[in-house]
Amino acid sequence: MKKNKSLIMLFTCVALLVYVAQAASGDLHAQTSGAARQTEPVATQPPQDSAKAVRDTAFHQSARTGDLNSLRSTLQQGADPNARDVSGHTALIDAVAGGQIEAARVLLDAGAKVNITSSEGRTPLIEAAAQGHLDSAQLLINSGADLNVTQRGSGTALEAAERRGHNDVAALLRQAGARSSGRSVGDTVCVRPWKGDGYCGTVEAVNKTAFQVRVTRIVGCESGCSAKPLCSAGRTVGGTDGIAEGELVSTVSSCLTHTGVQP
Repeated sequence: MKKNKSLIMLFTCVALLVYVAQAASGDLHAQTSGAARQTEPVATQPPQDSAKAVRDTAFHQSARTGDLNSLRSTLQQGADPNARDVSGHTALIDAVAGGQIEAARVLLDAGAKVNITSSEGRTPLIEAAAQGHLDSAQLLINSGADLNVTQRGSGTALEAAERRGHNDVAALLRQAGARSSGRSVGDTVCVRPWKGDGYCGTVEAVNKTAFQVRVTRIVGCESGCSAKPLCSAGRTVGGTDGIAEGELVSTVSSCLTHTGVQP
């Protein structure tokens, strides 16, 4: 009996030692596996091909600077003449912005679309008008540019030229048939932001949001009307000493209206 108890105790000890050894081996394996997992490189997405982005950047830069050799080479390598850069501009808009008429000509010959817009809705012609580049504007008009596309904030090419004081470009656009926006030089506008009274006249000059209006009619202000200072250069309208017909008055675009009394 005593011998059997000794054998049982021995067997139990052996089993316990085996269990401990297996457990230790398992922990070591787990630690080793964990370490292996930690040292394994993290799987990443395959790197994007940056060659096209670099090429497009160089392509648009060539257009802006007028580097014709680089521009032609990139086009021969298959560059899309209508691709937009990270700013949303086409190479043709970049060429026009830089005053690079020969670069613009190369792009048009390569298939650049004359009326394609930037991501902000700007056409090459609006860019030429805003920058005052007469030769570029003429090239674009000859190439079939739409004269009356409107970009929010800049208006039409005619408006862009007038607001920047580029009268030669504005004259070219009118001669080509650009329609008036209703607030361009030669248009009739009314300045009636208070109680329906005020004055009407002909726009003689535009500089950004500032308008020079030749008064042709006083409306409802025979005894004089107080106006917002920005709308009548700080003066009253009508009456004995107020703004009268024939005067040239400075006002701003927010004061203009095209409804109501016609002069």
